[in-house]
Amino acid sequence: MTNYKHLLLAAPLIVLAACNSSSGNNSNSNSNRKGTIQDKPLANYNFNDTDLANVLAERRPLLDSVSVSFDGTTYNRVRYAEDLGEERLIIHLQNSSDKGLDLFVTTDENSDCAIYREGELYDFFACGDSTQSESGKKTLIQSVTNKVKKSIEVEFNNELIGDLSSIGSTILTATDNSIGVDIDTSFAFTGFYKDVFGITSADERIHSTLGVSTYLELASIVQKYPGQKMVIKFNNNIGGSADDDINMYTGMMIHNQAMKTVVTPKGSVFSGGTDLFAAGQSRVLQRSKDVDNIETNKQIGVHSWSNGNQSAKQIPYTDASHRKQATYFKTMLGDKGVDFYLFTLDAAPVEGEHWITKAESDKFKFITSIE
Repeated sequence: MTNYKHLLLAAPLIVLAACNSSSGNNSNSNSNRKGTIQDKPLANYNFNDTDLANVLAERRPLLDSVSVSFDGTTYNRVRYAEDLGEERLIIHLQNSSDKGLDLFVTTDENSDCAIYREGELYDFFACGDSTQSESGKKTLIQSVTNKVKKSIEVEFNNELIGDLSSIGSTILTATDNSIGVDIDTSFAFTGFYKDVFGITSADERIHSTLGVSTYLELASIVQKYPGQKMVIKFNNNIGGSADDDINMYTGMMIHNQAMKTVVTPKGSVFSGGTDLFAAGQSRVLQRSKDVDNIETNKQIGVHSWSNGNQSAKQIPYTDASHRKQATYFKTMLGDKGVDFYLFTLDAAPVEGEHWITKAESDKFKFITSIE
């Protein structure tokens, strides 16, 4: 049984062997010594054990924030989650024996919630106000499933349920072979999408997200296979990160373990997914179609970001958010890193997308090999 809770304490030792920047100063001044406006952020943010431990501690309650009791089994270990929009959320939980269950919840009074296990179970149950009771910070749903007519209880933390999708929905699967360890990405809810929504990757791009679950799974793999060569294969469509703070530490782990990153013909990376691709010691694009204009395949994408109130370029470059990104990309790409980061801010607005061309990749020495 994989217990990720101990990794929330142990993982800093795995990640930060060599990721500190050239400066340990995380202060936020608004100008340089001469008082002039900076045209670039400084790559002087200090990624450190204490910061990582705090980030993990803040996210730990999310992993215990939902439980489902059904058919004599309690599923109380939250592993993945994805926001489906329109007040809908899908969550993957496991019991103490690693048996999994997908839970679909909605706040729409006219819609039912559902439970699902691929090839075994798909059932609905009422989950509106009449089924709910509150106690302190928690809500309890007590209902009966429509098909098998069995009792079901769902309990969740009211204060955390809205942030649950930030844990991510990308599975990392490690395979030990004769020359090292391959780590393949996949979407946690492929079966649910296919059987419930009737959507498959053949119909449209289904995007998974990155978050603390991605970090914890990678840390577990690194612990299990110490010293082995590792290749991360982005084998599905990574839509980005739901938690940039932890995603940068995931990238630092990839970098410090000297992993190779590969976008496979079936995969793509965008936004925070591109950040992780950048962390590879070597970075390989396997084209989905044999074309010279790689941007037409839409496999490696970037855009700008915002803090919810301001776009990135409206925020002074002295701000810690810029310095984190500048430090991250300088760590991954060397002298080209800060300029690559600035390129992403201009390439597309926060709601847009830009797919990297070969000329752009060559300029920043981004993709090291195209196959």
